[in-house]
Amino acid sequence: MDDEFTARAGEYWPRLTRTARLLTGNSARAERLARAALAEVYARRRTPRDDAEFYVRRALVRGFLRSRTRPLIGSRRAPESYAADRLDPLTEVLAALPPRRRAVAVLHHWDGLSHREIAALLNSSPGAVKAHGRRALKALRAHSAYGAGGRPGSGPVPPPGIPAAVLPAVEEAGRTRRRSRRRTTAVLTTVCALLLVPLALGAVRGTGSGGDGGDTTPVSRTSVRVVTAGERVSAAPGAEVWLTKDGKHWSTPKGPNQFRPVDKGSKGSSAAITLESEPSSGTRLFHSGVLQSVREPSRVQLTTPDGTFTARILTLAGSPGWSVWYADTQLQDGKSLLSEITVKAYDSAGKLLAQTGTSS
Repeated sequence: MDDEFTARAGEYWPRLTRTARLLTGNSARAERLARAALAEVYARRRTPRDDAEFYVRRALVRGFLRSRTRPLIGSRRAPESYAADRLDPLTEVLAALPPRRRAVAVLHHWDGLSHREIAALLNSSPGAVKAHGRRALKALRAHSAYGAGGRPGSGPVPPPGIPAAVLPAVEEAGRTRRRSRRRTTAVLTTVCALLLVPLALGAVRGTGSGGDGGDTTPVSRTSVRVVTAGERVSAAPGAEVWLTKDGKHWSTPKGPNQFRPVDKGSKGSSAAITLESEPSSGTRLFHSGVLQSVREPSRVQLTTPDGTFTARILTLAGSPGWSVWYADTQLQDGKSLLSEITVKAYDSAGKLLAQTGTSS
């Protein structure tokens, strides 16, 4: 195992096993979950260094939720019971919570994560996380230890370090995952090439409201995705988008590794939106931009000579005050008419946040 990953694993291990122990109420199962999470991230090879702990924590939490929701068909073994921590009476409340609500409670009250960060971990919406959090907080407040001055998350965290016997097991499990992933990818690549390309083309053609008469996506169905810094998103054929704390990064076949910084000095002022358009693949255009706004966006609408399209939105966890939008459209008669493209952003109430002027 490389020295860099070993050092990071030693740093994460105490917090990781503590979170796993709070989720499971079982020390042995907590260590198994922590090992599996490290192995999953180790198998990736290309995990962003600054966000490695996020991916390890996400693997841990999702592994816990999968194990709790998997039916025990044909199994005579009873589910493991939750043993509360005698040094932390409030863990008695966790034992009675459903798995997802328990995960939200642990991540928010014990680990100190925001609702947006938890939403990214659970691949859920911030609203759903807040709803689980309210119910969990109500249960915590009903416990006598909470009213007596106790608060979750006040217990000590063990110092950094990982047992030497754990590292070889994690490395072997990670290598096994890599081999399995390569075999699966080789098979699925051929199948997807035959089956998914026609479906993808049909879906793209159906997103416009002009030409073929399709409807724009309503506000309630717009995709707003919370991502972590450096997490690459496949935005269009041949195009990727990823966010860092400094701004938007994107890559297309004709323009790899491009960057647009965020104007941090404008935070709190009026909203603004940008537009960049360039060929992506074949006769298609890839559009993207940065939206800076105090209010959270719910819909970004792109109007072109070929119709009206609803873009997708990416934002970093923690309400940074800006987000990135992107969309993919067909070139009209093989020619780019960027001077006739406008972009408008709306909030959840349908109020206009910002719009572009005429792009040249």
